[in-house]
Amino acid sequence: MAFLKPRSFRVDIITAFCTLVLTTFFIVLSYSYLNTSRIVLLLSDNIMDRTTDLVIQRTTEFLRSPAQLTDMTAQLAAAEIISFKNLPKLERFLMAGLRSQPQVSMFFLGDREGNFLLARREADGKIATKHMQRQAKKILTTWKVWDAALRLVAIHTLTTDSFDHRTRPWYRRAAESKDRCWSDLYIFYTGLEPGLTVSSPILDARGQVAGVVGSDLALPQLSHFLRDLTIGKTGLAFILNEKHEVVAYPDPAQITARQDQGGDIFPIQVQSLANHAVVAAFQHYQQGGQDEFPFTTAGRRYLASFTNFPASFGSPWKVGVIVPEKDFTAEVDHLMSRVLIICFIFLCLSLLTAVFLARLISKPVLQLAAETDRIRNLQVDAPLQLESHITEIQVLTAAIERMKGTLRSFMRFAPRQLVQEVVLGEKELILGGERREVTLLFSDLRSFTQFAEHNRPEDVVHVLNLHFDAMIRIIAEQQGYVVDFLGDSLFVAFGALQADPDHAYHAVACAVAMQVTQRELNTRWAEQSLPPLEMGIGINSGSCVVGNMGSLERIKYDVVGHAVNVAARIETLTVGGQVLISAETREAVVEKVELLGPFTALGKGLENPVQVWEVRRLRDKPELSLPPTVPNLQPVEPPLAVHLRLITGKQIAADLQPATLIRLSLAGAALKTDMPLADFAPLQVELPGSSGETLYVDGKIVAANQASQEYIVRFSPLSAAAVTAIDRLLVAASEEHWED
Repeated sequence: MAFLKPRSFRVDIITAFCTLVLTTFFIVLSYSYLNTSRIVLLLSDNIMDRTTDLVIQRTTEFLRSPAQLTDMTAQLAAAEIISFKNLPKLERFLMAGLRSQPQVSMFFLGDREGNFLLARREADGKIATKHMQRQAKKILTTWKVWDAALRLVAIHTLTTDSFDHRTRPWYRRAAESKDRCWSDLYIFYTGLEPGLTVSSPILDARGQVAGVVGSDLALPQLSHFLRDLTIGKTGLAFILNEKHEVVAYPDPAQITARQDQGGDIFPIQVQSLANHAVVAAFQHYQQGGQDEFPFTTAGRRYLASFTNFPASFGSPWKVGVIVPEKDFTAEVDHLMSRVLIICFIFLCLSLLTAVFLARLISKPVLQLAAETDRIRNLQVDAPLQLESHITEIQVLTAAIERMKGTLRSFMRFAPRQLVQEVVLGEKELILGGERREVTLLFSDLRSFTQFAEHNRPEDVVHVLNLHFDAMIRIIAEQQGYVVDFLGDSLFVAFGALQADPDHAYHAVACAVAMQVTQRELNTRWAEQSLPPLEMGIGINSGSCVVGNMGSLERIKYDVVGHAVNVAARIETLTVGGQVLISAETREAVVEKVELLGPFTALGKGLENPVQVWEVRRLRDKPELSLPPTVPNLQPVEPPLAVHLRLITGKQIAADLQPATLIRLSLAGAALKTDMPLADFAPLQVELPGSSGETLYVDGKIVAANQASQEYIVRFSPLSAAAVTAIDRLLVAASEEHWED
């Protein structure tokens, strides 16, 4: 059947996922589209209702506080706590009340005898007070100007003012009703801005009106509040009174008009506003009678609402809110765009997921899992019996067979780590090699043979395993490959298994870390009564042949070439704790490593002398640094005459050469001798024993100054007798120093 023919499993997964995802997208987008209108209405209703409530609340608060101040002042005047009898106190009270109410432009009090006092807010922040005192046949009017600190700055009087507050509507209404009264909307004479006046009667003990207290409230502050409201992007709110006059509007300049040029200013009605949307909304409200409704004007659709102030407010005012419908649908449209983008991203992710799952899921997955378990247990002889019509499974089966063949080859000679690395090559191991630039490292434990001769085999193996375990961890961290174990020595290659542009630096960093770690091991071993060990390391870089070498019966991944021999010879030049590198390695790491040298030496098996450098520290890792090769040298006073014997190969010269010991420590000594000595020359130093016997200490020249005939010798590990003798000499030198 065509359906059962081999094909890519990804086709099935992608087809199923696309069908499911596209169906889901269609349902989600359709649902979103059908609910857009409902969402817009819900959002607009909520926002417009909250705006209306906020306007009513703010307007109520705007009017309540001055009204309460007016009532309280009337009560204080009725109790004669404030009165015209104490004019300064009354002035101070009215000015303080005016300053406490930013919306009040004028605060005043008049009695039935015709006396009148007002406090008025000036444009420059000062306060002006006007006192009118009626005398027998004249009215004395006194104007005072007070600064922000209520200090009197100006005063003048006049007798021509004919103003009589008792004839004003605010006084007459309060006196007639004997209760708080609000005036109609009118234009203030001072400031020419729309406002209201609230007045409260002063009742004497008999309930008669003794006077009236009033406050003028400038309404532009309400307009400023409406201007700062955010209703959608371009929506607005406004307040109307029962005469359809505009009490507050976001643009205060539009709520007043002048009858003629130079005529009186009067409050404008809503039908006369310049905003056609507001006018159209009010007309629709009057015609339809609905409180909330949509309407269209000038080709744009709006949402509108008109809400009466609550009865407790005391005046039949209304709040109108007008918002373009686009202010709400724009967000919904933007949301729909984002939904489309998210859906597209999700579709892409779904396709990627389908591809990923197609590579992981198949019917025979359990069989493959069982086969991998057998491979993990190195059961690689039986062939994999697996049939599948899915191309990916067939490819995977072939890959597993190739991997099993590779494992069979590597199991003849290689450790698990190398096996795992070569398996990634998807081919069986064959003999052969390639030339590659690598860095070689040789390390060797000093005097380990003597240690092995004087300790139990179990202790020797234990110490050696501890040493190798620590060193191999460091080698792995620096991308090195252990080519071979040579007794107590290591042969390591960097850049052999895979190309590494920083193979030289990794080798040097590895060597320094190995020396630092060996010092830490020695510290721990001392606590376990184990002897310390010292290690010398030699490094060289160069071109070598790397690859699988040997026979089909025994294969080894090896590194061969002249550079290997040079690295091995450089290692023989080192002393314990020292790292020496060749000129080739130095050239690659000189910018990153602090070095000492050069030193010239002729190694066994080398045709020409070689130059080597001693590694001191890594510049970018201060913690990876090495101590001086011969530390703690102390002066020997007076200098001690000694003898030297040169060592050539394994032969010790019979002739004794005179020398002078000038500095000494348990690690080495500084000598002067007429006999020229080369760098790294092995020799014996003759020292007097503690019991008068002669001791010979092996050492090696690590620094030579031919001009001054001074040489630094690094001692090989010392015997107990040599340690005692050197300690005695150091003590004697110290005592001589203190006596001097």
